[in-house]
Amino acid sequence: MNLAEIDFQQLRIKHILYKSKVRSVLYVNGGEYDASLFSANSPVNTWFNDIGLKKYRQEPGLLTLLALQQEMDTTARQLFNLYKAGKIDLAQQGLSTIEEKSEKFVTLVSQLEKSLKE
Repeated sequence: MNLAEIDFQQLRIKHILYKSKVRSVLYVNGGEYDASLFSANSPVNTWFNDIGLKKYRQEPGLLTLLALQQEMDTTARQLFNLYKAGKIDLAQQGLSTIEEKSEKFVTLVSQLEKSLKE
């Protein structure tokens, strides 16, 4: 496994944790909201700042990937606000948006990883 594969595997793991935490907050009795996981200093955002933008900024798709993560962050905050406002069903329905964006995110990660192998 080369360094790029390791870097993108780390991103993939951080993303899965992120998505799992969103689901947990919306479905597990309001799961515990961890503000740091959804902040500018989240593990995913830290990966972009410390690794992604420094090592792979020139790679086609990286900035698209970052924008997609930022969209997911915004959507997650909106869903959490709906949940807190008692609109639980609406918040849970909105999770499908996170799922769709997550699928695109994982696909883009795989494409970047593949392009760096070649």
